[in-house]
Amino acid sequence: MADEAADIANVGNAYRNAHGAEILLVELRTDVPQHPVVPILPVEPLGIAFGEAGSMPLVMALREDFPDTEHQQLVPEGCPAAICVDDRPWDEAQLTWTPAELLQRIVAWFHRAARGELHDPNQPLDPFFGVSPFSFVFPRAVLGEGGSSVELAAFGVEAGKQMIVQAVALSTTESSEVRGRRILPLAYRVPPERMRRMRKAPSDLASLAGFLKERDIELIDDLRQRILGWSGASATDGKRLGSLLAIIVDMPVVGPDGGGSGAADVRMFLTERPVGDIGVALGVLLPGASDEVASRYAPAIVKQPVDEPALRAIRIELAQVHVAFDPDRAAELAGFRRDPRQAVLVGAGAIGSHLAESLVREGRFVWDIVDDDHLLPHNLARHTLSYPDVGRLKASALKDRLNGIFAPTTPPVVRTVLACNVLRPGEHAEALRSLLAEAAVILDASASVAAARHLSDLGGAARRASAFFNPSGESVVVLVEAEDRSVSLRDLEAQYYGAVLRLPALERHLSAVGERFAYTGACRAVTNRIPESRAALLSALAAQGLGRALDSPEPAILLWLLGPDGEVEFTRPTVAPVEQIRRGDWNITLDADLKDNLITRRAARLPEETGGALLGTVDARARRIHLVEALAPPSDSVGSVSGFERGIAGLTEVVTARMARVMDQVRYVGEWHSHPPQASTTPSSTDLRQLGRSAGVLSAEGFPALSLIVGERDVNVLLKEGRPRSQDRTGR
Repeated sequence: MADEAADIANVGNAYRNAHGAEILLVELRTDVPQHPVVPILPVEPLGIAFGEAGSMPLVMALREDFPDTEHQQLVPEGCPAAICVDDRPWDEAQLTWTPAELLQRIVAWFHRAARGELHDPNQPLDPFFGVSPFSFVFPRAVLGEGGSSVELAAFGVEAGKQMIVQAVALSTTESSEVRGRRILPLAYRVPPERMRRMRKAPSDLASLAGFLKERDIELIDDLRQRILGWSGASATDGKRLGSLLAIIVDMPVVGPDGGGSGAADVRMFLTERPVGDIGVALGVLLPGASDEVASRYAPAIVKQPVDEPALRAIRIELAQVHVAFDPDRAAELAGFRRDPRQAVLVGAGAIGSHLAESLVREGRFVWDIVDDDHLLPHNLARHTLSYPDVGRLKASALKDRLNGIFAPTTPPVVRTVLACNVLRPGEHAEALRSLLAEAAVILDASASVAAARHLSDLGGAARRASAFFNPSGESVVVLVEAEDRSVSLRDLEAQYYGAVLRLPALERHLSAVGERFAYTGACRAVTNRIPESRAALLSALAAQGLGRALDSPEPAILLWLLGPDGEVEFTRPTVAPVEQIRRGDWNITLDADLKDNLITRRAARLPEETGGALLGTVDARARRIHLVEALAPPSDSVGSVSGFERGIAGLTEVVTARMARVMDQVRYVGEWHSHPPQASTTPSSTDLRQLGRSAGVLSAEGFPALSLIVGERDVNVLLKEGRPRSQDRTGR
């Protein structure tokens, strides 16, 4: 390296320090411009330290007045400034590192620094030396207002050379479970206007106090007051004084120029001595003579001056700080804002458990779960629960799993479980009504058309959504109501069937049935063969779509189809506004797209009249009809300027095929025909006679007859219930 780089660097001495690191002294020619942005010298003395094999070489600028720039390491006091020449993990960087590349990176750093081209000035400095092997996980409350009143117990988990320490609030831990060292946290926030960048990490309590004093925080005065307040005679006070002190500093991230980014840099300094020893050094405590926990220290009757040498003797370690995982952090890591809306999940099966887990891990919602089903062994093939949960209520087990995602200091993300069927809640009826009334979102994952329709019909402002797999398990569907509920789940169900009937990509969406598997000898004890990988992938897609749809006020129909090679096809049919038409005690729903389609068909056949059969969903119990599709006139139909007679050629086959395409969820519900120009949509005597005949035919099946008359700009819906007749207008 010395021979090849003689024009760039002169290699001086090399030696090994007391810690075993080999240090190479180099004088580097920096190629500094005539007017550098920062005071870089033409020749800079450097030290390159080679430590353990698993660590990156450290490049130190040996000049004492080396300028503050971007891309420097955070080092302890007394250590020269260290520049960051490679931000990759060492395991990755060493694959390509050579002496030549090291030198090139050092030269490039000085070239950019002198010209002001080091990017990301608001990045916190990365600690290099002086970092404790401990990584501390703190509950968020410690960093907030009143955090200093949160007492913690620490529990360590070894992770190689590191120790992951869970700091748990004592209020959430039984005293008999306190196995670790107590920690008293003190959190301080540096005002943005007082922040200056920390280049050197304090190594003792005195230097930390000086660092904070420069940033308008009086650590010494605060500690004296607090420790005196902890110096009572009780056992609790004794334990406090025997605790280690964790001083957490929340600092705004600033660049060398003092400019801020709005980000925060949280550092923790852990004392090696207990709080009582700190109190002695601060002159507010006296060491006691007894070994009893409650009396090892006594308050000083007269406060003594601060013992600076004793304070400097209290070493501190700079430790990594991690905020305990909670819904706020989950949302932050997902790139979202925390969504605290109350959601009720109906159905804790395969798709319900996957959906809930994905959404919970994104910080979405506070949940209640309604399901009366118990977990059986075959459910584990595609469920988030595990074998120890077999036999438990799915809802209860899922509650425990979801709440276990977050730190125990976090309020439960799942509040309530109701072991009931929403269609037959029995003794839980009042509790169910209360949950649904409080909810902002009701998510149906029951895979039950009846349950989804029931939830849709319930009053209240809660927005309804539904998610389900198609019969073959190759596709997932998400339906989300309009925020104002102007388009309901029932309306979306009907428009979803319309999309399946209309779109070529969905031709087999509901008609393809997966392979069945009998898990007991009972005739209904069957399930589909769907691999977990497919269920998890489709559920993840549904969770993503559901979250986005619920962030928008618009209604949505979302479909994902998974191909045999893993390709995903996404379909989002348009959702049309709907109008409700009341006829007697029946409610008929017509969407704007179907209405416009009928008006367009009428205009295309003028001056002749036209018409055809109508398909829709019928719910006899709820007395609801949703019009889904208007069929074209059969080939033997006759239309003229004065009338229309719908034929029957092939109509039975067409209706049967359309019903099969949507698993018989739609059926023949009546007729549509147009009126000529200048004519209103008022029914003629012929229209009324025809409606009466149809009513007689359909009443045999328990349904009314429907006739829809199409005019120039509007439609008129007629409905009649009658006594049975023997002939079916469809020719059946």
